[in-house]
Amino acid sequence: MGKDISNTTHTFLFCDGGSCQKAGSEKVIRAARAYLRNNNHWNTTHTIKTRCNGRCEDAPTCIVSSGEFWYKELTSDKIVPIVKSHIDNNLPVEADLLYQNKWDALKSNKEIAPFKPKPFELKNDKELGECYITKGFSSDQYLYPLFLFLLENPKGVTLKMYQQNAIPFTEITAVNYAKTYTLELETATDCISLTIAGVPKDNKELQQSKISSTEYFYQKNLKQTGIRFKNKFGEVLGIIKFDSIENLAWKYCTKIQLQNTSQDLTSL
Repeated sequence: MGKDISNTTHTFLFCDGGSCQKAGSEKVIRAARAYLRNNNHWNTTHTIKTRCNGRCEDAPTCIVSSGEFWYKELTSDKIVPIVKSHIDNNLPVEADLLYQNKWDALKSNKEIAPFKPKPFELKNDKELGECYITKGFSSDQYLYPLFLFLLENPKGVTLKMYQQNAIPFTEITAVNYAKTYTLELETATDCISLTIAGVPKDNKELQQSKISSTEYFYQKNLKQTGIRFKNKFGEVLGIIKFDSIENLAWKYCTKIQLQNTSQDLTSL
């Protein structure tokens, strides 16, 4: 039988992403759960392991609800006083807070400036020739939304995977991301697989198929825009092309995927 969460007064959400695991999150979670069990708080609180919450530099982290309290750089010694303070007094331990509701800024000791794609740069590319090119993001948090948008806005978009025939995106009927590492593009007769998640370093086959580099390009002489996917070894996995610089999906790429950091290509 599951826990009766209708009696829950506090919920502790422990990040269980890769960085937090490496920083010792499992010891933190075990210490918190042991304290709750031994002090008769088990049935009135709830602990949850989450996927990455986006603050890897502050690992291990935890979010406490009710309220909005984010904790940083936790240890098994720190977490018990934090849990006790919230349960007994409904108060945070401010010395260990990363953020709480209505603060103007984070209190991180290891803040990393967010990465932003660079403006398009003119290059003489081995495969594309002279073109304007920039790198975007290659995590599944960007690639999955990209392919979903292309599914919904396929007009004028073509996909060509390595050693396969090019197909218009209008032939793709579904985008599925249910497997551990692989995104699947379904057509009426085929299924195209793309490895987009982080993969084990010792799995050469997955390393070779994983999209590790996502490049956006504009071939001015041809009036051709597109996206090129490569693996970590620099091998081309596939190319998406758009029928014009005014294509709706291409405009989405420059606005959302490239975060408006790129200059107006029509002025080049």
